[in-house]
Amino acid sequence: MDGKENMRKDTIAVSFVVILITSVFCGCQSGQVKEDYKAIFESDVVKLVNYTLETKKNKTDVVQVTINGRIENTLDRMVSVKITADLYDKNNEYLGNSTFKILYLRPKPNPGYSTTFTMVYKKDNVDRLDHIKLRADEIT
Repeated sequence: MDGKENMRKDTIAVSFVVILITSVFCGCQSGQVKEDYKAIFESDVVKLVNYTLETKKNKTDVVQVTINGRIENTLDRMVSVKITADLYDKNNEYLGNSTFKILYLRPKPNPGYSTTFTMVYKKDNVDRLDHIKLRADEIT
């Protein structure tokens, strides 16, 4: 073997190691992954138009839950609401909550008017999440 051939083999070996290491470290924190968790919504003031629940995972465990939603005022007056997301595990054990306040939500005579919210829950026990109870209460 001559020097050029050895250098070529060394370059290929180093490139392979760099690609392997990069692949391993890139897998440490994956992006947002949609999950199908059960969610219950309760409110006498607003209607939940839609929502998504997304999780952020490391290699094996959920490390964060993000709740995105859109609500619409069902009353004939302006309201302010506090949205609370209570998180539970499969044994219905309470894990914690996240809240979001919306001030001055326009009344329903404005057809199709709605507003969005985003809540993030990031605690050690989030990997036990099974279902969420969303509640919107009027702020007086």
